[in-house]
Amino acid sequence: MYDENIINEALDYTRHAVAVQIEELIQKKRSVKGAYGPLYDLLSDYPFRKGKTLRPAICIATARAAGGMAQQAMHSAAALEMYHNAFLIHDDVEDGSESRRGKNTLHELVGIPRAVNTGDATYLLALSFLLENLDTIGVSKAMHVMHEIENMARQSVEGQSMELDWVANHTFGLGDEDYYRMCTKKTCWYTFIAPLRIGYITGTPVWKEEDMIENLARLTEFGMMLGIAFQIQDDLLNLVGKLEKYGKEIAGDIYEGKRTIMLNHVIASSGQQSEAIRAIIRKPRSEKKKKDVNFILRQMDACGSIEYGRKLAEHFAAQALQMLEGLDFLREDTLIQPAEKWECGHMDKRLLRELVNYVVLRHL
Repeated sequence: MYDENIINEALDYTRHAVAVQIEELIQKKRSVKGAYGPLYDLLSDYPFRKGKTLRPAICIATARAAGGMAQQAMHSAAALEMYHNAFLIHDDVEDGSESRRGKNTLHELVGIPRAVNTGDATYLLALSFLLENLDTIGVSKAMHVMHEIENMARQSVEGQSMELDWVANHTFGLGDEDYYRMCTKKTCWYTFIAPLRIGYITGTPVWKEEDMIENLARLTEFGMMLGIAFQIQDDLLNLVGKLEKYGKEIAGDIYEGKRTIMLNHVIASSGQQSEAIRAIIRKPRSEKKKKDVNFILRQMDACGSIEYGRKLAEHFAAQALQMLEGLDFLREDTLIQPAEKWECGHMDKRLLRELVNYVVLRHL
């Protein structure tokens, strides 16, 4: 189990702190002479829908666990949240998704062209936060963060490309290792690995190149294990979650034909029904019926695909927890420093530990 009080307090506090940063930046850019106001109205949509704010929280907690202060990671944390929202806007368009965080997706509200443009603008706002790092953490660390962001974004679009190609090319016969590779690129880097690495870079007070390389590699491995567990759980919630808690379209992954662990498993395990499942998955989203989706869900249940996914998520979470305990360069309990602009406790290694169980037990 995980401590709900620690999780809720940390995520709620981070959500508010990051929202203030984003709102200030949006208003600053809106006030520039000649700025086009309606764009900033659209920019104010996704970031202020109540999401988990997981990436900023991980970034700040890691910075504090490394011995730094929260404000050293704040601009990077806000940039990560803006990149996340930009990814979501474009991802929703690419997938034809209908709901996000309990509301209609942006392209459903304003159309695809305006939504795509808003996603582009959201990326640009993230860049503004990264430029502010030059003043707050210095040129050297700011440039290291920029390199991390570039790698994160590149890994993410490569992973997204893999998944889109599998759907477009009607690719079947995929195994768990194929899924792990795609998931590591698409999810792990921008949800866990980059926030962990950037938090450590911004927060560490002692910069020794040989230590940095080793510690960042260990954080990468921890983030990969945690990220795979997180994505499998996300895929499970898409199949069996509750709409009012999950906030996204239930069974949307089947309508979109995403090659999740559970879909790959049921195709490999369903015998004579396998071709029927493939035929449904090959259909365009608009031609899939609810009865088609229910047929696949029944087959997943019969073949133990849901339970298979759950056990894998738990396995990777256990691996992540074991790795976390070995990260001795992160502090267990970091007191709030006198000059620190932060009031929330538990934002250190304690939060990271609680998140390991949270990612596989959450309902949203």
